[in-house]
Amino acid sequence: MGLSYVLILLAAAAWGSIGIPGEKLFAIGLEPKQVIWFRAAICFLAMSVICLIFDRSRLKIKLRDIPLFCLYGFISVTMFYYSYFYAIEKTGVAMAAILLYTAPAMVVVLSRFIFNEVINIKKIFCILLTISGCFLVVKGYDAANLKLNMSGILLGVTAGFCYAMYSIFGKKTSANYHAWTVIIYSQGFGLLFLSVLHFPAEVFIAHYENVVWYYLLYIGLVPTLLAYLCYIAALKHVETGLASIIATLEPVMAVFFAYVMLGQVLDPIQSAGAALVILAVLIVQLPGGVNFFRRGSLPEGFSENGKNID
Repeated sequence: MGLSYVLILLAAAAWGSIGIPGEKLFAIGLEPKQVIWFRAAICFLAMSVICLIFDRSRLKIKLRDIPLFCLYGFISVTMFYYSYFYAIEKTGVAMAAILLYTAPAMVVVLSRFIFNEVINIKKIFCILLTISGCFLVVKGYDAANLKLNMSGILLGVTAGFCYAMYSIFGKKTSANYHAWTVIIYSQGFGLLFLSVLHFPAEVFIAHYENVVWYYLLYIGLVPTLLAYLCYIAALKHVETGLASIIATLEPVMAVFFAYVMLGQVLDPIQSAGAALVILAVLIVQLPGGVNFFRRGSLPEGFSENGKNID
């Protein structure tokens, strides 16, 4: 297994760990909009301090790239955080997660047109495996876990799109900038827009116990800073479609952490879903794959093996 794949797996594990401190903070009384503000703020501040101490050149970007980073922060930080948390509120965790993990399919299609990445049978098969696996892991088959309403579904699909765009923006920016730089400016602009929507002054005023700040620091440093560092670094060497598929290990890791930390037991169907996701992660790392579009039947703009066939 290459280092890039290991980095994506580490990112997925870090993302999957966010549920434990998140549940603790919500139980204490913090609201999602407060937690997501601190998530972006702590990540941005920590990365800025690291750059100031170790390499200030990472703080420099070209003026022409500011709009790109601005869009990155707005779509893949602000819109993603808000749409996903409010999708959970309106549809429940299971339905929101199912809609979120349509993202790999979106990434594969978008990457075909933006980065000329090939769509092949292996990718399509792995996408089907991961969507099916995630559906089982989050108990999407249990009607009690599903709340269907149009606004919630739209929010969930929006979250999936914004999540997909993180891979697209990450690939685009990491081609010219170090992962540190990408994180500072994506989280920085995201934090700016989050602050316009809601600045959690009440959290600073309230006299919370130290454990609250420990949970917030963990969320900002591990499932945000560390996870994005690993993922963006890997995007330099891995196709966005493949990276997005591997990252669907996140809900499997979330269930695993819930089992270890909270004693929540996986039922046999959830275990089968986890096995499907793991199988997809293993398959996607195998070399080769049959192109989904064959010569003579390719739509305009498509290619085989990343090469023009004209």
